[in-house]
Amino acid sequence: MITAYVRDAGGLTAQALGPGEAIPAGTVWLDLLYPDEMERLTVSTRLSTDLPTLEDINEIETSSRLYTEGEVAFMTTPVIVRSSTGLLERGLLTFALGPDLLVTIRHTEPLWFAIFAARALKQPELVTCPMEAFLGLLEAVVDRAADVLERVTADLDRLSHRVFADQEDRTVETLATRDGARAPRHQVVDRSHVRRRPPTTVSMRAVITAVGRAGDLTQKVRDSLAGLERLAAFATTVTGPRMNKDQKSRLKTIGRDVHSLVEHAAFQAMQTNFLLDATLGVINIQQTNIIKIFSVASVAFLPPTLVASIYGMNFKHMPELDWHLGYPLALLLMVLSAVLPLWYFRKRGWL
Repeated sequence: MITAYVRDAGGLTAQALGPGEAIPAGTVWLDLLYPDEMERLTVSTRLSTDLPTLEDINEIETSSRLYTEGEVAFMTTPVIVRSSTGLLERGLLTFALGPDLLVTIRHTEPLWFAIFAARALKQPELVTCPMEAFLGLLEAVVDRAADVLERVTADLDRLSHRVFADQEDRTVETLATRDGARAPRHQVVDRSHVRRRPPTTVSMRAVITAVGRAGDLTQKVRDSLAGLERLAAFATTVTGPRMNKDQKSRLKTIGRDVHSLVEHAAFQAMQTNFLLDATLGVINIQQTNIIKIFSVASVAFLPPTLVASIYGMNFKHMPELDWHLGYPLALLLMVLSAVLPLWYFRKRGWL
């Protein structure tokens, strides 16, 4: 599908071109969505150079994504798009920028692209020439990457709160006064006023899944930003002579924004790794506490088992078997031997 954006006296109009239909005069931007071979050849004839195929676009070498043929600069960059399942994924967007025509080749349908096209139709001054359309699309890509990073940052903050949530209410700190009495020094009040329950292993597993998704999305954004950074540097070198002062300033601003987002994405990736390690640590602590409870219980019930084993032996001469109080004393001994270790463990803070 080919959509031609044509400048005329009335501003900017969008025209869908059918198979074999000529490109209208005054076209400043051609958008190729899922182009077939005939459409690719039609636009190639207009540019007097071959457009890259889908296989060429998917090449990962920089020389295959950023190159020039004659006066046309070909630039391919990864972008963030929403798939049919609603998940954010990585797509590819190719620019073919000539002196009098911009061609975009895409095999995805990102929402931000449609929003920019609709804005350009309502505000024709945004696309007065191919270079303006190119810079406007770059700014839209950067804005979308920034929005995704903001969303991931908010998700990580929420997940961090779940992982490091207070396990119990805060207490009142006390300090001895001059006369030896203990009086409150200052009071720290729990803002939630609700006693929080410790996170369960099941909830921590959900956190790990969410952190993994955030890390995967951050990696996709970093990939997109890395491509944009290379593209901005390439465009500055190749298309710089065609730009006026304002356009050069816009491209320079785009490059700075991309660089700052790359640094933020790198910090966010480190935060994701830290949060993942912290979540695994919380799960490990929970499992250790469970094992500790079983260990303490088994140690506490060893003495009663020993007492019961002694009086369960089948020796003929056992003086205690003839006592009238032997049975209640044995029960009392077993209870004491179980309660005393538990009391001691509680006093030492092991429970």
